[in-house]
Amino acid sequence: MRFTIERTQLLSNIQHLQGIVPTKNITPILTNFLIEADAEKNQLRITTTDLEITVVVKIAAQVAESGKVAVMARNLTDIVNSLEDKPINFYQENEYLKIRCSHSSFSLLCADYMQFPQVPEIDLEKAFTVSAPLLAKMVNISSIAVLQEVTRPIFTGIYWRITPDSQTMVATDGKKIVEVKKEHSIVLAENLEHVIPTKGLFFLEKVIDEKNPDLKVLFEANRIIFGYGNYILISQIIPGRFPDYEKVLKVDNKNVLTMDKATLRQAVKRVSLLASEEFFRIKFDISAEKITLYSVNSEMGDATEVIEDHQYSGPAFSIAFNYKYILSVLNVLESEKVRITFGEPEGGFINNQVILYNEPEPKDYHPVFLLMPLRLK
Repeated sequence: MRFTIERTQLLSNIQHLQGIVPTKNITPILTNFLIEADAEKNQLRITTTDLEITVVVKIAAQVAESGKVAVMARNLTDIVNSLEDKPINFYQENEYLKIRCSHSSFSLLCADYMQFPQVPEIDLEKAFTVSAPLLAKMVNISSIAVLQEVTRPIFTGIYWRITPDSQTMVATDGKKIVEVKKEHSIVLAENLEHVIPTKGLFFLEKVIDEKNPDLKVLFEANRIIFGYGNYILISQIIPGRFPDYEKVLKVDNKNVLTMDKATLRQAVKRVSLLASEEFFRIKFDISAEKITLYSVNSEMGDATEVIEDHQYSGPAFSIAFNYKYILSVLNVLESEKVRITFGEPEGGFINNQVILYNEPEPKDYHPVFLLMPLRLK
C-alpha cells in the first residue's frame, strides 16, 4: 500500500469516524480503522464499526499501490491532527504503516485486517431521498427526550415514522415526550416506522451541511442504511414496538400561558442556582397578574424571581418542574415566544401533563413538547 493525501481532507473525515469507534475495548480489532487503498480509482475507503453502527467513507487520494491495513483509530487521528497542513505520504512496510509529512515521521503497528468485519459495497438504487438539513434539525430537537439508561432499549432511540405526506420523529424518557412532524411530499412506496439508535443519527447530524441537501435512506430487514455525500452509514434498528404516545399528547389543555422565551429561560437559570440537586425542582405560582418562580435548598438557601410580562387569563395555580427539562425544551424552541398549555387545576395545583409549543407555530412544521410536573413537596 502506498498513497498520498492532503492532511485537511483526511482529518475532516477521520475526526467524524472517531465517534463511532467503541470506547469499551470489547473486541480489540474494533478499535481500528480499516483502510483500503484503490490505485485504479485513486480512492481510500475507510471503515469503522462497533457492530451496531458501521460507517464507511470514501476519499479521493493519490494511490500509487493498492492495499489494505487496519490501524489504531485513536493513534492515527492524533497523529494526523498533530501534523503540519501539508500532504501526507503513507506506505506499508512489513507490519507497520509508515507516515511521512514534511519533517515528521511515524510508524504505526498494523493489526490483522482479516479480523475486521467485512462490509460489502452498498447499493442505494432503491433508496428514497429526504432533506438532510431537516433530518438533522429533527434529530437535534427530538433527542432531548431520549432515555440515557439502557434499561428500556426502545426509549434509547428515536422513533421515525415516514409516509408519502410527512415524516415524524418522537422520543420519550417517560418524563417528557418530544414529537416533531414535518408535512411534505416524499416519494415512498409504503409507510415506514422504526426506532433508530441515536449514535448513528448523531453522526449524521455532525456531517450534514447546507451544501449537500440530499440524504438517501434505505431500510433492509433489521437495519437502516444512509447515504450522504461520501459517507455510508449502516445502523441496526432497535427491535420492539414504540409506545402509543399520541394518546398522551391528545389532552385538552384549555389554560394557555404565552410569554417571551428568553425571559423565561433566564429566570429559570437564575432560580435554578439554588435548586435541590436531588430533584432539580423549581416551583411556579402562575396567575393573570404575575408568575413567581421559587427554589429552596435546605443546605444553601432559596431563590425567587417574579415575571409580570406575560399573557394568561385562566385560574391561578402552582406547579413544579425539573428545571433541566424546561431548559432543554427552551433551548431548542425556535420562536421568540413560547406557548404553554395546562389542564384544570385541582385544589390550586396542576399535576397532569403540560405541553409547550413555538409561538407562533411554524407552517407545516410542528414540534410539540410534553413535560410531566414534579410533586410540589
